[in-house]
Amino acid sequence: MLKVMIVEDEKPILDLMKIVIGQNAHLSIAGTFTKPLEALKQFPIIKPDVVFLDIEMPKMTGIELAKKMLIINEDIQIVFTTAYGQYALDAFKVYAVDYLLKPVTIQEIEKVTTRLRKNQKFMGTQLSETRKVVEEEWNETILCLGTLEVRNGSGEIIKWPTKKTEELFAYFLTKPNQIIDKWIFTELLWGNMEDDRAVHNLYTTIYRLKKVLKENDILLSIKKVNEGYLLDMNNMNSDFDDFLHYFETHKNVSSANLKESERVFHQYKGSLFGRKDYIWSIGVQEELVEKYSSLTLQLALHYGSNGEFHLAEERLKTFLSYYPLHEKINLALLNLYALNDHNLLIDYYDYYAKMLHNEMGVAPPIEAQLLVKQ
Repeated sequence: MLKVMIVEDEKPILDLMKIVIGQNAHLSIAGTFTKPLEALKQFPIIKPDVVFLDIEMPKMTGIELAKKMLIINEDIQIVFTTAYGQYALDAFKVYAVDYLLKPVTIQEIEKVTTRLRKNQKFMGTQLSETRKVVEEEWNETILCLGTLEVRNGSGEIIKWPTKKTEELFAYFLTKPNQIIDKWIFTELLWGNMEDDRAVHNLYTTIYRLKKVLKENDILLSIKKVNEGYLLDMNNMNSDFDDFLHYFETHKNVSSANLKESERVFHQYKGSLFGRKDYIWSIGVQEELVEKYSSLTLQLALHYGSNGEFHLAEERLKTFLSYYPLHEKINLALLNLYALNDHNLLIDYYDYYAKMLHNEMGVAPPIEAQLLVKQ
């Protein structure tokens, strides 16, 4: 596991960075700082493997701080974060691993972590602890939230023979144990082809999918039913299906179901199938975000009404680590600050306003503006 130091002079952004990085199983936060001089002083004591550095900081910029850290440890891996793109060249002049534009998302952290781990392995650092984490996390659940991952009996991620095979399987996962007409598949995956050729491609892809499942001892079966196909998932489960099932059996968060609600909340690891840009999954993803936002608000309300301000804040910020511009959750966080800490309200409003301006060129919604004025 890689030890991480975060240096960010704006407290709201630092808090979000802690949540985003904290979600990654391969990263362990060893120290966080708002002042670059204090970070530099603690750097040789903490001995991090990776430093996430904000570039625009008073007294000492992230570029300057990185240069000083490299003098102390030439193998340190630097990842810069900034709201502006004009510093990219300067960042890479100090051998930065990557350059992330704010707001940083969990998906971006996962992507850069892959590079960080490869670099660390190349430098001779043992990654046995990381491998142990991966092995411990493996189970017989298919992962769809934030990724598309299926593991065989040895815990290894299975490889798909073609992209269409993977996409076909992904669509099956959104409709478990349901008969899907073959013409739905041909329209979704080969809509620009003539019918005969599209059907031939479907048969070939179904064969490849069955073959890869059998070769990896995956306890799933694809059955042909009349003019359609069904994925029998009675022997396995997916986090997608489990997530949706929660909302079928729970209407609201309560003390009685709090443990289960928390489990499902933390089960969400990002957009459906991660960075797979399947057009047909857009509607499903919108439904997931709506349910996830509803659960987030209910948890925040539960903790807030019980005086557990920090737990309510953490749940809202966890959601925003995936969807930083989500209006309803940002308003909920501003309202939470308005009831508990006016200084945090002003700080977060300024951050939110800057983010909206940089990303979309708009001002915060009227409700947020009135909240601050009041």
